[in-house]
Order: sequence, then structure tokens, then C-alpha cells
Amino acid sequence: MKRLLYLPLLFLFSCTNNSTQKLPTIAGLSESDLKNSSEITCWGIGEIELEDSYAFLVEKVGEENLKQDSLFEEGGFQGMVTSIWKGSAKEILVHWKEKKAPYTTIEALEIAHPSSVYHFVNGIKIGTTLSELVKLNGGKDFSLWGFGWDHGGRIKDFDSGSLSGDLPCFNGVLALPDSAIKDKELMGDRLIKASTILLSKYDPALVNIRVKNVG
Repeated sequence: MKRLLYLPLLFLFSCTNNSTQKLPTIAGLSESDLKNSSEITCWGIGEIELEDSYAFLVEKVGEENLKQDSLFEEGGFQGMVTSIWKGSAKEILVHWKEKKAPYTTIEALEIAHPSSVYHFVNGIKIGTTLSELVKLNGGKDFSLWGFGWDHGGRIKDFDSGSLSGDLPCFNGVLALPDSAIKDKELMGDRLIKASTILLSKYDPALVNIRVKNVG
């Protein structure tokens, strides 16, 4: 809606200026604001970019929309992360390279809200299934970690499939239905092929999407 409201202004500006001139801020709308606010790319999620610092996030969204949280993995404290718009469908989790403030370099951005508004241009979003990922990977099989532990269901890589080239920044976690817990072949700290899981008649869905800073 915000994008539509500004279209007349952009049209007027383009008619009265050289078409090669870079658009300045118009009524508080910068060039970066014109992109789809729900799109995931290899440079950011929505209006949050991998080049942002904590200080810049404060300017972008307001300090009241930022919350510092502790990150624990495998029972150990890993550091602090920043939640943006926590608890909402717009929530984004920021992983920093720095272990303490000041936070200036984003290592990765992550989404996990079940109703997350964000998606890649090819349609990948929270809820995308394993079989859909195989199709988007050009039909090529790929590897992920077994389920039922801290890193369970996380994609290792796309084994030189289409997604390896199209989205080198993308990683994610898939979740099996509760009924699959009894299938010991799919559980534990080991690599499993997507085809093995699908042959087990399970089609897990993405519950977590992460874009890492590959710059």
C-alpha cells in the first residue's frame, strides 16, 4: 500500500527530470524503501539489510522495536542476538559477528515466525516443503542433518543444484511431523539425503530461513 501511494509522486518526478538522474528521497521515501518490503534477497530481508549496523537499525525501525536476546546452542551460551518486531509476522532475528557491543557487522538474518510475511522471489518461504525445494534445486538431491537435536533438519548445502547458484546465501531448517519421531533412520546427528526422507513418505516443511552474509 505504501508503494502505491507514492507512485504518482515518482511519475511526476520522472517527467520533470533527466531519466538518468538518481531518485532522491521523496517525502521521506528513499530508493531502498521502494523495494518489496516482504522480499528476501541475498542482501537482506525486507527493509533490513545485511550491511546494517545496530546503530543504523535504531534509525530505521526505532529502538522500541529492537530487543536483545541470549542465544543458546547445544546447551551453551553463544552470544547476543537482536530481535526486530519480536512476536509479529514481521519478526527478523539478527546474528552479529561481534560477541559484545558495539554491534556493527551482521553475520546472518533469520526468520521463524509461522506466519512470516517474507519470501524469496521464487516463492520459498516459511512452510515451503522439502519436495518443493528439490524441484527448485533443479530436481537435484541435497543433504540435511538428521532430526531430533539442536541442528536437526538444517540444510547442509544444495550439492551444486540450482539453489546453490541462485541463492548462495540461503539456508534453512525443516521440521518433520510428530508422527515421524518413531522413524530412527531420520533422527540424530548425521547427514540424510532429501530423497531418503521423501521415500519415507514424509515431506517436512521449512520452519526457519536464514540468509548469511556472503560478501
